[in-house]
Order: sequence, then structure tokens, then C-alpha cells
Amino acid sequence: MVVLETCWSPCIWNNDVKSGSYSVAVYTTAMSVVLITFISYMLSGGDSSQLYTPLFETDIRHSMKWVGGLFITYFLILIITSILIHKAIKEMIRGWLLPWLITMGIGIAFQLVFGLWLLGGYYIYLQSVLAALIDWLWMSYNIYCWLCVYSQYQLFEIWQSPNIQLIYS
Repeated sequence: MVVLETCWSPCIWNNDVKSGSYSVAVYTTAMSVVLITFISYMLSGGDSSQLYTPLFETDIRHSMKWVGGLFITYFLILIITSILIHKAIKEMIRGWLLPWLITMGIGIAFQLVFGLWLLGGYYIYLQSVLAALIDWLWMSYNIYCWLCVYSQYQLFEIWQSPNIQLIYS
């Protein structure tokens, strides 16, 4: 049983999960490029003191370089796995969907923890509640995109499973 039959959201509307998975790969690549640019801006001396920035509360001299490098590496891996989605769908190899599913799952878990950290650490500021809610709204969209690609994985699994019937006498 497939989780999703179509891929519909405010940004992506497709009649099947195959074209939806292509759209999710394009969205993931675009999102990664934007966030790499934003993180590079902060690493070169830009403002990172706002609640919504990925490098909020990092030390400019030490931890920002490590965390920023880690984030840029993560987003580059996400771009590579998005390219693998295109190849996986074109050649019908479900194993090439797994790197994206795992990498995006890590990102979704990070968004959940980041929102909880904002609420736990800055609960007295109403702005942190709004930032956490927006983060979780974006996380829910990423979960939907994850489910779309996972549904394509399930379809490949159904199509590629052997149809063997055992007959006992």
C-alpha cells in the first residue's frame, strides 16, 4: 500500500508521485542553494543574531566556522542526493532514493529539535514561539515532500517484487 497517490501542496501539484518526486528534487536543490548562500553570507561577516537564522547563537570566531561548514556540507550532500532522485526515477532503481530519504530525514529531525530548542531556551520571548511555529510549518512541508518520495520508493518496491506463487499439492 502506497502512502500517497498524488503529490499536491501549495507549491507542487502533480497527478502522480513520479512527477511529484521530480518536483521535490528541484525544490530540495533550490532550497539547498538558497541556504548555502545564506550561510556563506553569515560566514563572511553577515548578521546571524536573528532567531530564524541557521547559525543563531554560534560564536563568530570558533563554532560558526565549524557549524557553517557542516551545514554547507549537508546541503551539498542534499543536492547530490536530489540528483540521484532524478536518476533513480529515470532508471527505476529504488536504492538511489534511500540517500535522499535518509539525508532529508536528518534535516527534518534537526528542524524538530531546533524548534524545541527555541521554545525551551527562549520561551519568554513571543518572537521565539513564532519562529518555532514557522520552523515546524516548514518541517511539515518537508515531511510531506519526504512522504512523496517515499511513496515513489514504495511503488518501485511493488513493481520490482517478484510475483511468485507457491502451489502445494
